[in-house]
Amino acid sequence: MNQLPNVAEPLPLTEYIPASLREGQRHFLLLALAFAVIGLLALAVAISWPKQYRSSTSILVSEDNIIRQLMDGRAVPTSVYDRAAIAQEVMFSQKVMEEILAVGGWLDASPGQAERERLVQEIKDRTAVGAPRENLIRIEYWDRNPARAKLVTERFAALFMAESAAAKKRESADAYEFIARQVSQYHGMLVDAEERLKAFREISDDARPGSGDAVDDRIAGLRADIQQFRIERGEMRSREASLERQLAGLDPESGIQTYQAQLRQRISIVQEELDTLLLDLQPRHPDVVRARHQIEDLKAELASSGSRVAAPVDGSGYRQSAMQQELNIGLSELRSAMAGLDARIDATERLLQQEIARGRRVAQSDLQHAELMRDHVVNRTIYEDLLNRLENARLSMRLDELGQGLTFSIHEPAMEPARASGPRFMHLAAGGLMAAVATPLGLLLLLVRLDPRVRSPEAIERVTQLPLLGTIPRYWTPRERKRLKARIAVAVAIAVVTLAAYGIAGWIRIMVNA
Repeated sequence: MNQLPNVAEPLPLTEYIPASLREGQRHFLLLALAFAVIGLLALAVAISWPKQYRSSTSILVSEDNIIRQLMDGRAVPTSVYDRAAIAQEVMFSQKVMEEILAVGGWLDASPGQAERERLVQEIKDRTAVGAPRENLIRIEYWDRNPARAKLVTERFAALFMAESAAAKKRESADAYEFIARQVSQYHGMLVDAEERLKAFREISDDARPGSGDAVDDRIAGLRADIQQFRIERGEMRSREASLERQLAGLDPESGIQTYQAQLRQRISIVQEELDTLLLDLQPRHPDVVRARHQIEDLKAELASSGSRVAAPVDGSGYRQSAMQQELNIGLSELRSAMAGLDARIDATERLLQQEIARGRRVAQSDLQHAELMRDHVVNRTIYEDLLNRLENARLSMRLDELGQGLTFSIHEPAMEPARASGPRFMHLAAGGLMAAVATPLGLLLLLVRLDPRVRSPEAIERVTQLPLLGTIPRYWTPRERKRLKARIAVAVAIAVVTLAAYGIAGWIRIMVNA
């Protein structure tokens, strides 16, 4: 057929199928060969496809026994989640894998190190470990030998339980030893803190409980005393000034006046002083009150006195009156009292300074004492907590030794699989036949779709937009007919051989399984 340009447009369905049939007739032998090659390859895959016999077991992790409930809060069992997470690591350890190789018979041929590593990796790839529930661990292994699949699965479960129990015992023992060392260390630190605290209290008199409060109270008391003494001294100075004014107001020539006249004169002087005080002070001021009491005392003395005349003689030979004598005596006594009060104020101020200095020492001692107490309290708290933890660790270790803590039991034992899992021979063979048929047909349809050659008279009219006057059918010569028949015979033979191979392989598989 002649090739025309620009005819690569899709053929209508009415032309597509006949064109595909004609093209298939031309390439009948190639299609048969493709069918045979694909079918035989699929059959080889189906025959050599390894059988997978899967065996699984479930391990129940239990921690709700009666001893666990009685020791709740004291003993600490290993959590289920931790065991489920490390199950794969435990099972795939070097020690466990060596035993699995021996149990499965892989070591009978004395493989080298590289071969051992390959076998170990292959076993790991075939093994699956999971936790379907929080207290259940599932182990699954597949092998070409069903008996070995069961044996390896059982051995995996047994080794896992044994290794887990041993690891838990080691964990409990290590925890107990570690906490015991910590208890010993903190006991020494606690004893050292107590010794330092005791030595500090012995060398420091101020390092006593409540020393700071006592010093503060003492300082407050001394300050209150000093303030009271100063108030009293102010009152005494006011009285001294009053007595001095009274003495200055007496007539030195009136030494022989009567005692009543002297009292009246003194009352007059004190009254004038009271009037002067009231100009600046309130009626309840201590100086005003004192002056009033003094007037009342003088008036009472005046009312009770008779015709007394006091005429003592002073050092200059002058005869003093009784009033002058009394004022001088009072002034002398007042000044003596003032001198004593000043001495008390000075002594109290010295005591105050000493207490302030002592307060500074007590504050410094309190800081050191607080630091020592803090170390002591911290060490004691940690030590007591470690003692409780040590007892808990001892009980946990004892439970693990007796097998009463976290326990493992076979919930679902491993069984020898009766049938292989995964794709079976008939599935693979049927899929191979379908692929052997579909692949050549698909290639043929794709060839017709992509090949731009003209394959029908209608295509010429559609491309050239010209009417077709007539068509010349193909004429098969005897030689061409003979060659066509030969190709058909070869193609049929190839197909028959392929189908026969499938039948023979299926019969052999049925006999082997039987």
